[in-house]
Amino acid sequence: MTRLRRVLSATVFALAAFTSAAWAQQITFRLGTVDAPTSHSGAGANAFAEAVSRLSHGEMAVQVFHAGQLGPIPEQIRNVLAGSQDMHLLYPEFMTNFLDETRVISAPYVFRSPAHQQAFFKSDLFKPAMDKLASLGAMVLDDDWTWWQLDPRGLISVRPVLTPEELSGLKLRIWESRTAIETWRGFGADTIVVPRPEMYLAFQQGIIEGGPETIGIAVDQRNVEVAKHWTRTDEYYQIINIMMNTARFNALTKEQQGILRQAAKEAGEVFRAESERGFTEKRDRAEKEFGVTIHQPDLAPWRAKAPAIIEALEADGTIPKGLAEKVAGLSSQ
Repeated sequence: MTRLRRVLSATVFALAAFTSAAWAQQITFRLGTVDAPTSHSGAGANAFAEAVSRLSHGEMAVQVFHAGQLGPIPEQIRNVLAGSQDMHLLYPEFMTNFLDETRVISAPYVFRSPAHQQAFFKSDLFKPAMDKLASLGAMVLDDDWTWWQLDPRGLISVRPVLTPEELSGLKLRIWESRTAIETWRGFGADTIVVPRPEMYLAFQQGIIEGGPETIGIAVDQRNVEVAKHWTRTDEYYQIINIMMNTARFNALTKEQQGILRQAAKEAGEVFRAESERGFTEKRDRAEKEFGVTIHQPDLAPWRAKAPAIIEALEADGTIPKGLAEKVAGLSSQ
């Protein structure tokens, strides 16, 4: 072997060894979501993964599993708490079995705006929930709670529903939350718990005839193919976060922890922008491409039912007594 060949061979070997070592040292995380990759939560999760890779110069990588690939929401939450899953894109209203304070989130018309709900998440009223979450083995990456869903809440259904009275007899898909179940029962629906990834099939099979969700999500989940009416209800607002196993987070350096937090905030901006498209571009698609009728009724009849529903939720212990009133007193500035 000539001297030049020996030098080239040594160089190639060194580069291969360096590359192999670099990849061996890469820290990877598994992030699970339940919505489609094209949804605003899917876009937010992908933006988070991209930001983590960019900010860490490839030292860290996030593998995103969309559309319930890691299981339904309750299972993913339990996995993160147990440490078998690193991260979950969390809708806090699904934590009602663990955190009492989250039970008020999906109660009807408690919050005035996303800013009001953000104030709740950052307030002393919600601190016990964060302390309890820490004791269970998890935490959230975005302390400022910036992942605002700007695609308004509504109801996708097979028939027009403009008032609570028109919900009577409607088989309504709901998630595993007593607050949500009793809220929609209070409005007049027949509620059925169906995991998010199974909602489309449940529509097809006639198991359900409707379900609360934004029009953007209804497009992304293809529910607009089988249900042709969407009613804006604005019964509550949604802010999501990235839930992470605490032990996994604490095993990182301060710099690495800071990168995850910064990436979460950057991705929150993407999520907000993408969710806003849900009520512009995706709403337009629902109407023109799928023939969905969009209803924006007077919400006075819906709001009129809220006090009785909240009173019942407090009476049976579903919502901590007096919490809704305390939330109402929070400033959203």
